[in-house]
Amino acid sequence: MRPFSKILISILHLSSFALASSTPKPFSLTFSNLNGDGNIQNSAILAGSTNTTAQPVFASSSGTIANHGGQIHWHSINPQVVQVTVDSTSAFTGAQFTVASSDLFFGVWEYPWSDQITNNGIKYQLLGLGTKTGVNWSNARAPFFITSSGYGVYADTDKMGSFDFTVPGQAQFMFNTSSLTYYIIKPQSKGDYKSIIQEYTAISSRIEMPPDSSYGPTFWSDDFEEDFHGSVKNAQENYYDVVNHLYFNQIRATSFFADRPYGTGNTSWGNFDFDPKYYPTPKEFIANLSAFGFDFQVWAANRAFLNTELYNASVANNWFFPGYNGEAFLGPALNLSIPAAYNYFLEKMSYFTSIGVKGYKIDRGEESEMPFYVQNIEQPLIEQLLYDNMKSTWGVSNFYNFARSAFDRSRSRTGIWNGDSHADFTGLAYSVASGIRAGIIAFSQWGVDCGGYIRTSGEPLEEVWARWMHFSAWSPVYEIRVGTGATPWYDPYTSRLVSILNETAAMHNALMPYIKSHTWEAAQTGVPVIRALFLEYPADEKVYATTDAYAFGSAFFVAPIVNAGGTRQVYFPNGGQFLEYFNKTDVYVGGSSTNVSLELEYVPVYVREGAIVPTGDILQGNAKWVNNWQPWLEIEVFPSWNVPSSTFEYFDGERTKNKGVPIEMTTNRRDSSVTVTYGALGVPATLSVYGKDGIKKVTLNAKGGRITIHSFDSVFNAN
Repeated sequence: MRPFSKILISILHLSSFALASSTPKPFSLTFSNLNGDGNIQNSAILAGSTNTTAQPVFASSSGTIANHGGQIHWHSINPQVVQVTVDSTSAFTGAQFTVASSDLFFGVWEYPWSDQITNNGIKYQLLGLGTKTGVNWSNARAPFFITSSGYGVYADTDKMGSFDFTVPGQAQFMFNTSSLTYYIIKPQSKGDYKSIIQEYTAISSRIEMPPDSSYGPTFWSDDFEEDFHGSVKNAQENYYDVVNHLYFNQIRATSFFADRPYGTGNTSWGNFDFDPKYYPTPKEFIANLSAFGFDFQVWAANRAFLNTELYNASVANNWFFPGYNGEAFLGPALNLSIPAAYNYFLEKMSYFTSIGVKGYKIDRGEESEMPFYVQNIEQPLIEQLLYDNMKSTWGVSNFYNFARSAFDRSRSRTGIWNGDSHADFTGLAYSVASGIRAGIIAFSQWGVDCGGYIRTSGEPLEEVWARWMHFSAWSPVYEIRVGTGATPWYDPYTSRLVSILNETAAMHNALMPYIKSHTWEAAQTGVPVIRALFLEYPADEKVYATTDAYAFGSAFFVAPIVNAGGTRQVYFPNGGQFLEYFNKTDVYVGGSSTNVSLELEYVPVYVREGAIVPTGDILQGNAKWVNNWQPWLEIEVFPSWNVPSSTFEYFDGERTKNKGVPIEMTTNRRDSSVTVTYGALGVPATLSVYGKDGIKKVTLNAKGGRITIHSFDSVFNAN
């Protein structure tokens, strides 16, 4: 294989020859993809006075734009990435790419158009979405796409723009800027889409490691100020009621957050306080929650509601965008590009950190509180502001902010929740798809309101909520909304649902070592925890459009039940064999299908042959019912003669000295042995080896070591 830079040089010569010919042609770049996997066709650069008048740019061999004026520059910045810079005299600039008409496009938006993870047939602006099927306000977004033809493209701009995938075999983007830089990203090897995400996030940004409490379960309600039970008289006591129910039902949890209303301002926000009617002693209350094992976050947004401190200061200092005021708009946004506005807002938020708040639910940013064309500039500013506020008190990775509207580089400053899901099976199905799509654009730290947010009377049904609890357990973040008419331990729900909540919360807690390790991987590489199946199984064309199943890290294949009745068909990706994770007896071959029918207590989850899965209990959270609690690990391994060697990098922050701890498993069919080599895990640990004869358990040395299991028989059939 020739180095990419040499391939590019030869093609630039060809481009120059074509552009210098007597018949002018639109400027284009064509170069070879890896391993003979076709060519990458940057078929045109576009420019015009508006996005609808943009036309292909004609250029001379020197890179001078002939018909619009300006310059085009391109060069290889590493063997995988070409940078293209366009400086024109036009107000709008963009580019066009051409692939085979059957190829698929992924990325750009978290929202799953028509419950799909592909973008084919979609044209929309790069901004927040409003009322949509399944999920309202599903708004993580990034100017980045991947195509199944084997490459990715990243437009590095925060200007407003749009993407157009409506023409088969064509992707086009256009931004309101005369200067545009974009990157064409090739994989390290054919089908290695994860390496495309790695290069994209190296240019853009990657997530920051969150605190352990962020993984959840996190409990919250819109109406803790009014949904009173028994002797409860205010919001503080309402939280304590939840704390008590979690304790007596032994349901694991790690945090709470207070949604609006909680303050004294108009619509409860803007005076930077807690309403003493509902929170008579907020500092003591938060300290009590901390003692019970919960971190505490509060709602925040760049919204200045009428007659609040935030509003009055904005009026006095002219911090609103022209034409926006409190009479005409429900909470206009401050222009945070003005340093004085940013600094004022930042200083005022210090009240919350001073009383123990450890994060923000960052709402809005896409509801007409500012001109639409500054959304991608202003939303990252409020997320940076709230990040700076938290970091100044708690330090890096010791708080958790999460937002519903986030743009590209914001992923390094905030997690994501997927907006206002409908509390029915449609909402659940769309939420699964949005989690997959969020991962493609590298928003790995992602969660959903378990049970849905938009509820009609009697929603969510117990069946919907139970299925949703399983999905949340197998998500990076388990976040669950309770409150009026929808709290598992109150009518109309049964003790069965409480038991399922207990089981799924316990499962999520047990998976924390695995989830945290893959979250650390996302922080290092950009590769998400929830993975579209084509990221893990690129050789199987059948999984490229799969919208209702995903890889959960490297080891698991998860196929949630997103319909009534508890039955679904599961297609196993063509990439090895899979063991049903819970009973650990049924093995399925990749490329095959099966019909599953499961009671509410179960979810279709399968573990890949050769997998290494660290589980255990590394954060006590609210589990005060466990006497003399101590952290511990169980390293589960699933040896297969088909997988001679496999590795996993375990991460647990302080206990592993902020470094990954390698765990390696090798198999030897000739002498029927399995060997596991591991570093210092930082806590007491057990090795569990799963085979045909059941589970072999071995105590591991805290300082690391090597274990060999003899006379082993794999549950997986050797190919």
